Amino acid sequence: MTLAGLPRPFVQLWVGQLISNLGTQVSLYALGLWLYQRQEQLATFAAVAIAVQLAKLLVLPVLGRRLALWPRRRVMLIANGVGSGCTLLLAGHLLRFGGSMPVVLACIAVAAAAEATLLLCFSSLIPQLVSQQQLGAASGLFASVDGAIVMAAPFLGALLAATGGLVGVLVVDAASSLLAAACTAGAVLPAAGWRVGGLSTDDQGSAVLSSGVRGAVAELWRTPAWRPLLLINTLVAGALAAVEIAFPAWVVSALGVGRLSLAMGLGALGYLLGTQLWARRWAMAPLGAWLRLLRRALLLQGVLLTGAGLVVFQARSGPWAVVWFGAVTGFALAVPLVLAALQALWQRQIPAALQPRLFAGRYSLEALARLAALLSISLVADRLLPPLVAWPHWPAWLPEALGTGPGRPTAMALGLLGWALIVPLLAQWRPLGRVSRCGS
Repeated sequence: MTLAGLPRPFVQLWVGQLISNLGTQVSLYALGLWLYQRQEQLATFAAVAIAVQLAKLLVLPVLGRRLALWPRRRVMLIANGVGSGCTLLLAGHLLRFGGSMPVVLACIAVAAAAEATLLLCFSSLIPQLVSQQQLGAASGLFASVDGAIVMAAPFLGALLAATGGLVGVLVVDAASSLLAAACTAGAVLPAAGWRVGGLSTDDQGSAVLSSGVRGAVAELWRTPAWRPLLLINTLVAGALAAVEIAFPAWVVSALGVGRLSLAMGLGALGYLLGTQLWARRWAMAPLGAWLRLLRRALLLQGVLLTGAGLVVFQARSGPWAVVWFGAVTGFALAVPLVLAALQALWQRQIPAALQPRLFAGRYSLEALARLAALLSISLVADRLLPPLVAWPHWPAWLPEALGTGPGRPTAMALGLLGWALIVPLLAQWRPLGRVSRCGS
């Protein structure tokens, strides 16, 4: 037993997932930055994220129908090989031809599809790798990967691109996929852990009865214990994607790069504290404690986001600035708690035999929510809010509270996002409290 008492096979696969995901996200950020610098259009940067989400939406339905019937180790090794090969192919294309937008986006999409395959394989293997008592700790580690990578990838992508060039970043990404494959190949599990998802013949048949992702989503929606989790999970995915874009845009426009650097540093500290808090306080807690934590942490995040629309928190110094930095740290601290609680609840609720198909539905909705957030947040901030705020018939106190100037529309969009979190959360407050152990 290693790493917080978790079994070695889980730790090996977790390390492999961390390495592979980090390499992929670093190269995706570097590619987006490279495209932006070539064409000087924000749309080209966003095109990378959109290609990633579209690729996931295409591959997850196939995985949802078939993954339970495929040997899991073989699928993961193939996915690592495809990701590495595709990245090296793109590096060669850049060296020889300089890179064209269609080829770059196609390679990005294939790499994202491979990463989605690894994510679904690993998440649906967790119940076979750890005991019921360890699900909280394992879920916390699994959920912590995405947030940590979101914070590290921009810095590492820019650093590696500046020192080794874009081709160097892609070679590092390919090497990370090979290291992840080595972790997968070296994980020692009972035979049942790898063969066809460890399912019996009857389980294999029932796992593919539904028509892929659409049937999985319908099943999650029909089940009272799963429906509120599905709604909140989808909402959280879209909200975090929107924050990742809108927050740095607002801070840079209104307050400068120096303020953003300090805010990102405090955010990283908050995220680390939240991860440790989950491991020490909630990893071994009962299901009811996870539900209470999820509701309270999400409510806190919603309230903090609504404050982003108030001009008073844009002060460059003084007590309001201290409050603002504290809010940034608190929001980041709540992120790993929310993600870990959601993952732990899903692992406890969904029977292991059904996780490949139902998790494919869950991850498809997450990708769709992120895609919608990426497409809509700039539209709201750039097109909808400025003329709306300029309407001359608002009460005088409202423009004074919301303010004007650079970055204010984006701050207001974040404030609206906070209400978009709070209202559905309050509507699902009691249904979430009634989530049971019916799937455990």
